[in-house]
Amino acid sequence: MNGKQKSVSETESDSLSRRLTYPVAPLNAPHVQQSWQRCMSAYNLDPAQGWTADVLSSAEFLHISSRSAILLKSAMGEMRRLFKLVQGMGLMVLLADPDATILARCADETHLSVCRRLYLRKGAIWNEAVAGTNGVGTCIKEQCPIFLGQGDHWRFCFSLLASYAVPLFDAQGQLAGALNLAALSGNTTRPYAALVTETLMLSGRRIEEQLFRTRYEGDRILTLGPAEDCSSPLVAINTDGEVTGATHAARSLMGWTDDMIQDHPHLLGELNSEGAVSFEKAEESVIRSALAGCQGNVSATAQSLGVSRATLYRKMKALNISD
Repeated sequence: MNGKQKSVSETESDSLSRRLTYPVAPLNAPHVQQSWQRCMSAYNLDPAQGWTADVLSSAEFLHISSRSAILLKSAMGEMRRLFKLVQGMGLMVLLADPDATILARCADETHLSVCRRLYLRKGAIWNEAVAGTNGVGTCIKEQCPIFLGQGDHWRFCFSLLASYAVPLFDAQGQLAGALNLAALSGNTTRPYAALVTETLMLSGRRIEEQLFRTRYEGDRILTLGPAEDCSSPLVAINTDGEVTGATHAARSLMGWTDDMIQDHPHLLGELNSEGAVSFEKAEESVIRSALAGCQGNVSATAQSLGVSRATLYRKMKALNISD
């Protein structure tokens, strides 16, 4: 070996050492470090090596996009709205499926040439195992929000790429893909990373809600409380007060599985069986949401929740909810 050359493992080790000392947002640091470890140990990727993405043919893209047709239909309006908000910051909007394949893009025309060079285009596959640490691939792998600033991507060829990504969940609480904001200007957006990430999560929750309302059209949609992450705790109930569907956050909060939801549990009965304060707050959110949906009509609300009028009044009194 030439004395001026380093082995791949030495290069990767030096790269990881540099990256571990690079300042990153505290929230993301564990996920990014785990991704770097996978790039080095599991994927054996050389960070100094250039990368050419696999890009699907027209026929292949038509096939995979048809599988995500509902996601595309629900997301495109929100993507355009988000792009208008962030365009002035030099950010583009990307939508990917659960396999990290880019399905759609909203980008300024001045960025199109760089997008082609970096494969930020429809049909390009950004799986973490081949692309290394990146917004779309790592977000899908970790199923959590990701922010990558200058130098946070594994490959050096992405050194000026900044990326924000959040996972998207479908109406059954399963991973549907990822929503990504990408910038080609290094660290210029880092001071606003928390704000950009929060805006992106809000867009992700809006897409999830659209998917959920479309799937359970005709059922009453209630919330179990405020959204605190990438998913809103929404449930769908029928006219008998039985749960017919629940989002990713609602399933996590209640511990529901697909089989449990298929048995159509009564929502208030489920909440009433739990003694934790968080469930009391969830019950209050459900009742307030149902009352609002019925314009304050207690009888109609009780019927929609599948309980008697007397029971609802008792719960309202205990929770200090006025009619």
